[in-house]
Amino acid sequence: MLTLADVQAAQHRLRSVAKVTPLIYADSLSQSAGHPVYLKAENLQLGGAFKLRGAYNKISSLADDERRRGVIAHSSGNHAIAVAYACKLLGVRAVIVIPDNAVETKVKITLSYSAEVVRCGPMLNDREDTTRQLQEQHGYVLVHPFNDPQIMAGQGTAGLEIMDALPEVQAVLTPVGGGGLISGVAVAVKSRNPAVKVIGVEPQGANDAYRSLREGTLVTLEHPDTIADGLRSQHLGALTYQVIKRYVDDIVLVSDEEILDTVRILAENEKLVVEPSGAVAAAALRLRRAGSFTGPAVALLSGGNIEPALLKSLF
Repeated sequence: MLTLADVQAAQHRLRSVAKVTPLIYADSLSQSAGHPVYLKAENLQLGGAFKLRGAYNKISSLADDERRRGVIAHSSGNHAIAVAYACKLLGVRAVIVIPDNAVETKVKITLSYSAEVVRCGPMLNDREDTTRQLQEQHGYVLVHPFNDPQIMAGQGTAGLEIMDALPEVQAVLTPVGGGGLISGVAVAVKSRNPAVKVIGVEPQGANDAYRSLREGTLVTLEHPDTIADGLRSQHLGALTYQVIKRYVDDIVLVSDEEILDTVRILAENEKLVVEPSGAVAAAALRLRRAGSFTGPAVALLSGGNIEPALLKSLF
């Protein structure tokens, strides 16, 4: 099981690499929610998303012979960017398997960091099969997007930063895709203060974690359908599911329309550019979907790599 010591070790590795992103008071969301709302602005992280934390923690921990073999990852976008960026910093070859339906803005950023991109079908199984074949052929080291303790520990450093900046926080909300982010954040937050609520947020069309928590078994979706491309995972990881069962208080849902409304509100009122996947936690607080609080709550904005055309269409 992931521990606070794992997250603290990751924080030490990331100290000279990842930004300590700001915690921003959101006046418009606070008025809607009826309590103070703060935004953990991981959309301002290097690479445009929180994913650098886990990717760098994993790759920087590899042995020299593993680095020489090169790494492989599969991703719809933000993990791809993070792995490519971390590998460029560390001088490691990066091969990234990306689905055909990925946001092309994210693909271009990945390529800009000199990674090799291999395209595949749109489903998680397509990514995993292609990645496995390339691993067997070339001996690459896998950097999994979520189901890896070092990935989870790296993502959890955002939780430590929240607790350092706002110790009186009552709830921390994060998006849920494969579960790496919420797993790490939950361990960090609950280890510091068990009374703080940790709540995940998923799109209605990709509700596998929501169902898994309620049904008591790992649920797999055949065809997740949501505008939030970074949250289209078909299922949680075996490791992330165990952490979520132990540490996460609840998972709630928001619709695609509510997500896009929140993307617009964040841009218009808070002057923050956030992609749909990154806006789900803010949407849940804005709509009071996660319960009522008297004190401050934090929504983690997980990424800001939005297609310009989509952002323009919201105004």
